[in-house]
Formats: sequence, structure tokens, C-alpha cells
Amino acid sequence: MKRTRRHLRHALAALLFAFPFASLRAQFTSPGCCGGGGDFGVNGQWKQIDVSNVPKKDRVVSIHNASFGSTRDLFAEINREFGKEWVKKTSYSLTVNGTHGSTFAQTRALLEGGDGAEADLVALDHPGAIDILAAPGNLLPADWRSRLPNDSVPFSTTVVFLVRKGNPRAIRDWSDLVKPGVSVITPDPRRDSVGQWIWLAAWASALRQTGNDEAAARARVLDLYRQVPVLNSTSAGSLATFAEKSTGDVLLVLESEARARLRASGGSRFEIVTPPASLRVDLPVAWLDRNVDKHGTTRVTASYLIWLFDPKAQEIAVRHHYRPSDRDIARKHAGSFPSLEIVSVDDAFGGWSAVRERFLSSGGILERDYPALNTREVVSRN
Repeated sequence: MKRTRRHLRHALAALLFAFPFASLRAQFTSPGCCGGGGDFGVNGQWKQIDVSNVPKKDRVVSIHNASFGSTRDLFAEINREFGKEWVKKTSYSLTVNGTHGSTFAQTRALLEGGDGAEADLVALDHPGAIDILAAPGNLLPADWRSRLPNDSVPFSTTVVFLVRKGNPRAIRDWSDLVKPGVSVITPDPRRDSVGQWIWLAAWASALRQTGNDEAAARARVLDLYRQVPVLNSTSAGSLATFAEKSTGDVLLVLESEARARLRASGGSRFEIVTPPASLRVDLPVAWLDRNVDKHGTTRVTASYLIWLFDPKAQEIAVRHHYRPSDRDIARKHAGSFPSLEIVSVDDAFGGWSAVRERFLSSGGILERDYPALNTREVVSRN
């Protein structure tokens, strides 16, 4: 616990010194409160702020979070708890507004001026999407990962299988998905970020099982997608196809979403199969410099994101079925999650730069193989 708090204090110091000095003074130590101004020590300790001359009705600040759709309930609880901390420390009330939707849709909106384009921060399910936002001339610097602990990933999840009650197809591992007659439901990997994670997880499994033989791994992945009768454009659409239309024997899905669905259904219709190994799905966060500068909300937004690594926020993540990054919290709740070998993108592919170049670039593996994946019906619906 002490180590975690010390890490957070160091992160705060690094955060403040990451700004040019003039900008730092303007945004963190100038008079006023409590979005961009106010006195906040670089050691992470709050200093007393005199707000006696500010009418109580004016002691308000708001920020906007553009987040991955299935994190809506998670952030609703985080917003309440951080808001309590904020008002105690600043005497200012905080409202966190949210735009929730698919990561790729959120990214397009931020770049093209759609709903949520003025967001102060993003909490997405795909580091590559934030990299797009960080392209030259866009919303934040390319080194955004280094500004928060754990490469700016406060919590994560993984890919599991949701099957019908009793698991009639006896699905246990990735290799079972290609058994004759098994119908697999998964989102479109070109249109949906979750679908892309699942496709990468299938590749990671295939490479492990073939000793990194790319040709053999490709054949396994293509065999899997031949079992897919319909590609939905979103993960929500895939869940509806599987759960509401009763299509398919197994849904490839994020663990957090599967556990939430199981809880909502009372466990009467479905069960979760956790494979022996699966890919870790990171949920990165970042503040958007261009927007927080314009809104004067740098201080509150950065503080909010740093708080996501606090043990209190990590406990909230566990309650919403996300795996925490804090090792102490992870050990405490080890029994709350099934045991499996979780493989990182770094271990499976050599990092996100390698994934972009090898798999996701123009002419990469996804573009090359997509016609073979997309031989069945494609459904564009939420």
C-alpha cells in the first residue's frame, strides 16, 4: 500500500514537471480553482486554498470523459467517489459528464467534431486509438503513455468464451472453437475495437500453439473465422445476436462484459469458459491536452486520472469485473477472478508498434485476410 502511494506521489511530480515551466505555473499554481488553477504541490500533497472570496454557487467544475461503452457503470461509481475526494480537498463540487460508445466511434467523433469532441479525457479499450488521437497536430503528445503509472493502464480485462448453460459443445480452449459444427459469434475486427482484440487474441493463441509458425497460425485463425455465421459491427451487437437472437454456440467476449452479463441474467442461461491462456486487454486512459488547455481543466482532469490508480478506485474496478493494476489489490482479490495465463501484447507480438506494422497497417495481415474473414453476413447495428 505504501509503495503504491509513493508511486502515485512520484507520478504526480513527474506529471507536473512534464509541462513546460510557464505552462505549469499557469495551469497548476495560478490563482483560482479548481480546474486549471489552484496551488497543488509537486510532491502530491494538497496545500490550503483560500476560496472564501468565491461564492459557494460558483464553486463548481466539470469535465467530460469519452469512454468505452461497457465502462459506463464503472465510471459512474468512480465519478461519485472521486467527486467526494475533490470537494473535500478543494471545496469545489465536480461533475463528470460522459460520452459512452465504441472506441472507434469515440475516436472518430473526437477527430471530426462529433458528440464528445470536447472531451477532457478518454478512457478507451485500445491503445492504438489513443495513438491516433496523438498523431501530429491532434489532441495530445505521442508520449502520453509515460505520463501516468503502468503505461497509463489503470485496469484491464481479457478474452473469454460465453457459452450456453451446460456448455453443450464442450468448449474449453481456443482449439475447440474450430470443431465441426461449432458456431462462433464475434465482432468485426475491422469495425470494432473489441473485435480487433479478439482477433489478436486468436492470433496470439495460434502462434503459441504452432511455435510461432506464422503460416500455420494464419490457417488456424482463418479456420476459426469460418465458424462465424455473422460479423456484427460492435461488441454490443454480437452480444445481442448471441443472447437475444440465440444465434451461435459460443460468444467471444471480454471477461468484464461476460461477468456483467452473467450477473444480469442470474446465471440461468449462460456460463463463462476461461481458456488456459488469453490475451490481456488493456484499458488505457489519457487527458487531451488541446481540450483541457481550452477548458482550463488540466488540474482536475490530471488529478482524476491519477486517482484511477488509487486503491479505492482499484477496488471499484474489481467490483465491476475489471482486473486491477495495483498488485496489492490484485493479490487481495486473486480469488475473484479465474486463474489463467494472461499474455501481454508485448509478449505475444513485441509491442503495439509491432502490432501496428505487422497486423493493422495498410497491407498488413488484417487487411490481407479480411476478405477471407468476411465471407458471411456482416451486420452493421448497435
